[in-house]
Formats: sequence, structure tokens, C-alpha cells
Amino acid sequence: MDLFDLKCFLSVAKHLNLSLAAKEMFISQPSMSIKINGIEEDFGVKLLNRTRHKVELTPAGESAQKDFANLLEYYEKAKIEAKKISESRNNHLYIGYHGPTEWANIHELVQAFHKKFSYIEIDMVVATWGALTHDLVNGRLDVMFNEQSEVDDIPVLDSVFLFRDYAAIAVSKSSPLAQYAQIKPECLKKEKIIMSNNKNAVRSLRQINERLSQAGFDMENARLVDHYDTTIAMASAGMGIAPIPRSFKIAGHQSVTYVDIDSDKVYEDFVLAWHNNNKNPSIHLFKNFCKQHEWQVH
Repeated sequence: MDLFDLKCFLSVAKHLNLSLAAKEMFISQPSMSIKINGIEEDFGVKLLNRTRHKVELTPAGESAQKDFANLLEYYEKAKIEAKKISESRNNHLYIGYHGPTEWANIHELVQAFHKKFSYIEIDMVVATWGALTHDLVNGRLDVMFNEQSEVDDIPVLDSVFLFRDYAAIAVSKSSPLAQYAQIKPECLKKEKIIMSNNKNAVRSLRQINERLSQAGFDMENARLVDHYDTTIAMASAGMGIAPIPRSFKIAGHQSVTYVDIDSDKVYEDFVLAWHNNNKNPSIHLFKNFCKQHEWQVH
């Protein structure tokens, strides 16, 4: 028995006439009789008393009429609720990124996107690169900004390249290094390196370590900490220098000075990534918006 069968029975119960019910349901009268017989056989009781002159509901039929009507009502409510949830999800975009609030002027990007597509509700999630990748794979994010090596070789993720970001160091304002705008890697060989381990971002951490090593940094003695903010706090206290992407710079920072690393060997490629099974149409809109955006990285 399916929903159409329920509707057929309710039509007969309403009209108490097989011909009128058949006409309402756009089937023949013999087909309607077959359906009613099938329902009664399935229930194992008589639901209708039928003679040549009239059709009447039995007590069991009256009970079935109420229950069938309730079932159809619940079904329609479930459809409406499911549609609401789907539409709400399709008009909602969860965006993940790592770094300071001002990373790559993301606040301006999102503000401009929301101004153009004001019907899309946006949530921004700040986490480590490893956590972002995990959440994207498991459907808790719609899109994320991440280092390219974090999404390479993950079959369920698609991505688009955004920009190459070269490196800088954050140093204490009292450090002799703070006087420079740029500095060669060889001038930093004796400096203590402080870096975020980015929690589970194994690919990007390995890639960054290799590039810093190739540029001449002493990565064997680097100190890894759990949070990006910790690297900046320790650098500001004179505990070492913190290599960062230039997009992580915060204009007018009160505790540290940023010095660009004068080397094209130390860089990170940033991408926008999404799950290739996620059908949220807002993803396509945001992807195209990001591709057309002029990324101004210092």
C-alpha cells in the first residue's frame, strides 16, 4: 500500500461512491475497486460495506479514515519541513579560514560578497588548517581557504588556486631585526624559529618546513606550538622569530614588527576548496566571486 492507495480510500470515504472517487483520482472504477479490495486484504478486515445502491464505512473503516488522513497530514508536514531545511541550507554558506581576523582582507571580501548576494546567510569559522580540512571533508563547512598541499590528493575535495603568498617574520619591536623592511634568510640562521604545528595539518607543515630549510633556516631546532597566536605572543616577548605568510600581517600591530623574507623559496599557495558532493549553489557563487577578486597580499 502506498500514498496513492491512501488517497484513493479517503476519496471513497468522502464521496461514498466508487464512480465519483475514481473520477477524482483519475482512474477507472474497476481500478478503484481493485485498490479498495487490496487495502481490505492487507488489513484483514472489512472497511467498506458495498451494495449496488450504496457504500458505507464500517467502524473499522471510520477508524482507518481518521488514521489515513493523519498519515497524509504528517507526510505533507514532513515534505514542507524538509523543503524549508533544504532551502535554508542552500541559502547558507559556512566559510572556514585560518589566521588573524584580517587575513588577506577576508572581511572585505565576505562583506562585498554578502552585499551582492544578501539573501545568503554566512557563518565564518576560524580554525587550524588541519581542523578546517577535517570539517570540510565531513560536511561541517561549505568552503575553506587553505594551503594547497592540505587539499592535494584528497579525492572528495575540489579546489581553485587563488594566490601565492610569500613569507615574512614577526619579531619583537625591541629586536634589532625590527629596523628592516626585508631581510635575507642567511641573516636569520642563528635566530630561534617559533611556528604553529597547525594541529594535524601534516602536509602543509612538512611543505613549509622543507621550504624554510631550503632557504637556509635552522628548522631542526624550531619550536612548534599549538596555536598561531602563541607564535606571535612568543615573538613579541623576544623568544624568537615567527615565520608567517605575508597575508597574516596585521597593520599597526602593537607588539610585533613584520619583516619580509627576501626569498622566493619560502611561499604558500592558497586555494579555495569545497566538497565535490556538496550541491549548495552558494558555493559556485562564492567560488566565482573569489576567482574574480583581486587579492592584495603585501
